[in-house]
Amino acid sequence: MANQKKNIVFDLKNNFKNKSILIDNLKELINSNKINTTKLKEFKLIREKWVKIGKVQSHLSFGLNNSYKHHVKLFYDLIYLDKKIKEKDQEDSKKIKIEIIDKALKIKSYGDKLKAYRELLILIKKWNHLTGPIKANDEIKLNTQFDSIIQSIKEDKKDYLKNRNEYDEKNIEIKKELLEKFKNLVEEKIYDKNNWIKKINNIEKIKSQFIAMGPIRSSSNNVLWDNFKSINKIFFKEKNLFFKKLKKDYAKNIRKQNDIIDECKKLKELKNIKISDLQNLKNKFKEIKNVPFKKNKENWNIFLQLYNECYSNIDNVRKEQKEKNKQNLIQKNKLKDDLKKDFSIEKLSITVKEWSKIESNNSLDQLRGLIDVVKKELKKEGLDDNDIESHVIKVKSALMDESEKKIEKQKLKKKIDDLNKQISQLENNLNFVKKASNNKVLDGVYSDIEKLKLQLQKNEKKYIHIK
Repeated sequence: MANQKKNIVFDLKNNFKNKSILIDNLKELINSNKINTTKLKEFKLIREKWVKIGKVQSHLSFGLNNSYKHHVKLFYDLIYLDKKIKEKDQEDSKKIKIEIIDKALKIKSYGDKLKAYRELLILIKKWNHLTGPIKANDEIKLNTQFDSIIQSIKEDKKDYLKNRNEYDEKNIEIKKELLEKFKNLVEEKIYDKNNWIKKINNIEKIKSQFIAMGPIRSSSNNVLWDNFKSINKIFFKEKNLFFKKLKKDYAKNIRKQNDIIDECKKLKELKNIKISDLQNLKNKFKEIKNVPFKKNKENWNIFLQLYNECYSNIDNVRKEQKEKNKQNLIQKNKLKDDLKKDFSIEKLSITVKEWSKIESNNSLDQLRGLIDVVKKELKKEGLDDNDIESHVIKVKSALMDESEKKIEKQKLKKKIDDLNKQISQLENNLNFVKKASNNKVLDGVYSDIEKLKLQLQKNEKKYIHIK
C-alpha cells in the first residue's frame, strides 16, 4: 500500500515536471523566428503531448493549467495575425469538433452507461485541448450540441446507477436478440464475394453493438459472452474457408486470363488472322469470373491492347491483299485482251501458263471471264462443241487450285449421279411402255435416254480431265 502511494506521488511530480517543460517549449515557440506554418505544426505536437500527460498535485494544478492556457492564447493571438493560417486552422478545429460530436453521439447509444461516461471524459479533454478557436457562430452552435450530449450521457449514467438492475435485465434481452441475429447471419449460406462482404459488414455492426453494451451484473453475463465467442468462432471459420477457396479461384482464373493473353500474342504473330479466332478469345476472356477488380482490369487492358493490334494487322493485310487483287486483275484483264487480239491454240497455251503465275484470288469468277473468251474465239476458229469443251476442261484444270477443283468435282459428281438415276428410271419405265405397244411413246423414251447419256458422257469427261 505504501509503495503504491509512493508511485502515485512520483507520477504526479513527474507529470508536473513534463507539463512545465511543455509550457517552456511553448514560450520558446512563441518567441522564435520560425515561419508560422512550422510554428503551428510544433504547437499541435505540444498540445497532443499535454493531453497525454496525466494529473498533477491538486495544489499545483490550478496555476499550471492557467499558465498553459495563457500561453496558448498568446500563441493564437500571434499566429492568427496571418489571415490564411487563421482561416485554415479554424476550419481544421471545426472539423475536429464535428468528429468529436459524432463520436459522442455513438457512445451515447452504448448499453454500458459507465463505459459511455468514461469515453465521454476523454472526448471532453480532446475538445478542450486539441482544438483551437473557431468562428463565433460555429462555436455557439457546436458548443450547444456537445453540451447537450454531455448532459444526456451524464443523466444516463445517473439513471443507470439508480436503476441498475432494470438496465441489466433490459440489456440481457437486447444481447439475446443481438446473438440471435448474429447466429442467423452466420448460418445464412452465401456463395459469392459481394454478398459475403455485405454479410461481414452486417455481422460487424451487430458485434460492435454487443461489445459496446459492456458486461452485465448478472450470472447471465458469462453465458452470453460464451455464446458470443462460440458463434464468432464459427463465423471466422466459415469466413476463412470461403476466402481461402476464393483465393484459389482467383489464382486459377488469373492463370486462365494469362493463357488467353498468351494465345492472343501468338495470334498476333500470324500473317493471316481469322476474325473468328480473335472473337472467340475475347468471349472466353469475358466468361472468366472471380478475379480481383484491379488484376482483372490490368489483364483486360493487356488483352485489349493485343486484340486491337491483331485487328490492326488484319486491316493492314486486307489493304495489302486488296491492292494485290487490283494488280492481279489488271494483269489478267490484259492477258484476256491480248488473247482476243491475236488468238491461237499456241497463244492460249502461253496465256494459261502466264495466268497460272498470277496469285489466285476470286479466281473462279475471273476464270469464267477467260473461259468465255476462249469459247468465243474457238467458235470463231470453227471448232465443234466437243472440241471446244475439251479445250475448256484443259484450261479449267490447269488454272483451278486444289480447293476449287474439289468443289468443281463435287458439282460434277452430283450431276453424274443425278443423270444415272434419271437414265435408270427411264430404262425401268421402258418395260411399261413396251407393254403398252405405243411406238411413239417408246421412241420418245429412247430419245430421252440418249440425250441423258450424251450429257453423262460430257460430265464424265469433264470429271476425268480435272486432275
